[in-house]
Amino acid sequence: MKHPHHWALCLTLILNACGGSTDTPTSSCNAAQGSHLLTGTVTAVHDGDTLTLDMGDRTEHIRLQGIDAPELAQAFGNDAKLALAKQTLQQTVRVAYSQRDHYDRVLGQVFTADCTDVNLQLLNRGWAWFYKAYACDLDSPRRFDYAAAEAQASRLRLGLWRQSKPIAPWIFRNSEDPPAPSCTV
Repeated sequence: MKHPHHWALCLTLILNACGGSTDTPTSSCNAAQGSHLLTGTVTAVHDGDTLTLDMGDRTEHIRLQGIDAPELAQAFGNDAKLALAKQTLQQTVRVAYSQRDHYDRVLGQVFTADCTDVNLQLLNRGWAWFYKAYACDLDSPRRFDYAAAEAQASRLRLGLWRQSKPIAPWIFRNSEDPPAPSCTV
């Protein structure tokens, strides 16, 4: 065998493509560069933007990054939860992430087996808001895509946008609308 390191590289690429490794850097499914990847089965959907991922040797609570779905006590809260469950529950997904929130949940971009961006789909279908207060945590292409998806869902009156005056979940929770940060990149 002339170049044994080629076999190791090929095996690593195949395992990553098939979801055979966890906590590895990845660029698959158009995830943000420098993200880490978790692969597992969604065993629970808690609300429209939080789920539990079982990876066999451990579980992680995942908070979908960049979006905020209605609280369960809000109008369309259960609909948002059902929309997330329909796309992910008992399915194998990939989660690209680079940070955790103050509850120690992974803040991630969730992808289905065919690389559908679940976070973006929820925005496209009107089941979540783009969480502008944390926009700078996202790369600029994702900020643009998420803002455009929310704007289009609102314009088309999809999902929660069927309401005449939907109340954002951060206002529902805290009675205030934090200013959107000015992102440098």
